[in-house]
Amino acid sequence: YKIEELTYNISPSATSINEGEILTTSISTTNVAANTTLYYSLSGTGISSNDFFSGSLTGSGTVDSNGDFSFSHTLANDLTTEGNEILNIKLFSDSALSTQAGTTSVVTITDTSKTPTYSISPSAGSINEGQTLTTSISTTNVAANTTLYYSLSGTGITSSDFSSGALTGSGTVD
Repeated sequence: YKIEELTYNISPSATSINEGEILTTSISTTNVAANTTLYYSLSGTGISSNDFFSGSLTGSGTVDSNGDFSFSHTLANDLTTEGNEILNIKLFSDSALSTQAGTTSVVTITDTSKTPTYSISPSAGSINEGQTLTTSISTTNVAANTTLYYSLSGTGITSSDFSSGALTGSGTVD
């Protein structure tokens, strides 16, 4: 009587992936019976459900007649600069996620998000009544056609202080 060794292999579609892309993880097994349910978890320092646009941190799959199954996650393009993150993909034989099957597969999530910045530049720091004040807004990492809103305020400032323009409004990033 020979005992067949069970093997489990986790193969992510990439070992390094950008935010916003789809990560497909393929599981292949040897000597695992068809219709066996296996469980997976995705974890790592700073890894949370917010890192994914679709897909869960834990789940399960059923081994097919070839000993395989796969699952996919779409990584969130969260627009927050956080640095690269390390994602650990683990496979388990139990729903409590306590008996690991095979070895952990590691994927680097490349941070492609950049925190937006805004700079407000008035044409002058001080002006006299009757003069024109022009204010320019500069941005980085803000998408074209994004609408930004503004308001002018200060001690004693009212709309009657202006011969043109409004105290509130909006503009579009070009």
